[in-house]
Amino acid sequence: MKLTQAQSEAISRGEKVSIKVGELDCILIREDLFEKLQEIRDTEETYGAVIEALDDENPDQYLEYLNEK
Repeated sequence: MKLTQAQSEAISRGEKVSIKVGELDCILIREDLFEKLQEIRDTEETYGAVIEALDDENPDQYLEYLNEK
């Protein structure tokens, strides 16, 4: 895939670049930014699971599971 000079410069600045791959609309971002987004998403998923466990009517089941390890 060839990027234009403007697209390459935008990527270098950390900006997203919209491209089309076949019929798919895609976004290009730098790998380091993608990794940061992955970390944020993973943290949000973990936080959601913790909140769900705390709201559970039987939270002791999670403690039992941890104690078995």
